[in-house]
Amino acid sequence: MLKQFKPYIIVNFILAAAALVAASFLDLNLDKFLNNPDHPFPLWFEATGELLSRLICVFGGVIIFYFAKNKLLRIIGLIFEIGGSAYYGYYVSYYLFIDRYKTLFGILFGLVMGFFVLYIGKYIAIPENLHKTLVILSIAGIAIMFAEISIIEVIKVTWGRVRFRDMLKAGSFDAFTAWYIPNGINGNKSFPSGHTASAAMSYLTLFFPYINSEKWLKKRWLCFLVPFIYTSTVAFTRLIAGAHFLSDVTVGGTIGFVTVIVGMAILDKKYLKIENTVSRTK
Repeated sequence: MLKQFKPYIIVNFILAAAALVAASFLDLNLDKFLNNPDHPFPLWFEATGELLSRLICVFGGVIIFYFAKNKLLRIIGLIFEIGGSAYYGYYVSYYLFIDRYKTLFGILFGLVMGFFVLYIGKYIAIPENLHKTLVILSIAGIAIMFAEISIIEVIKVTWGRVRFRDMLKAGSFDAFTAWYIPNGINGNKSFPSGHTASAAMSYLTLFFPYINSEKWLKKRWLCFLVPFIYTSTVAFTRLIAGAHFLSDVTVGGTIGFVTVIVGMAILDKKYLKIENTVSRTK
């Protein structure tokens, strides 16, 4: 399957490399030019840019719970579904327009949503021949998400790059450092961008051909283009918000993309085999 997306993967890496070269010279000045943190466009994506990735456990857990043959695996799926829903609500609570008990309200909202999704999932008819594939893809999606978050957080903590908006608040850009220079653990977490990496989890749409190769291999350009546009949009808004530099969002998006690609490579080699039967239509 990975070979079917090879041209798109190459294009993505070329664009990322070009962005990093440009960022080596333009990082600070580009943020100065774009900075407009009060604009509704960046504010919207700051609140929603990570939400899609936070739903992976919720929907993946439902699929595992209903379609896995192994009882223990079904229990694990239920745990992921409920736990993921609670975490989703906890994440949403940061943006609630209330002060008292906002975390509690957020978690309760997440749990209610989780049980609703679990209930609805019971009545969604899925052909039995797809059950195993969907379970494998759900497990892969959850694993990829955790890998992406772990990698991003480790680099964030150890790189210690100061955010543009923090330097702006301090009234000095003396703390600015190039993206390729680690600063060590100091509490700053600008590099790389977590929002962009989470948005890049939308590249899981590349998994669609595993479900229906005849349909989605012919539309594989769409499986790539939609998440590319979404991830790029989130990345751009992080620059406008002053939360990140061009290099931050480039590396964040690339990490998210690479974890999906590595996941696909593992699926191709060990778990799912898709025959190369698609015609080479433009």
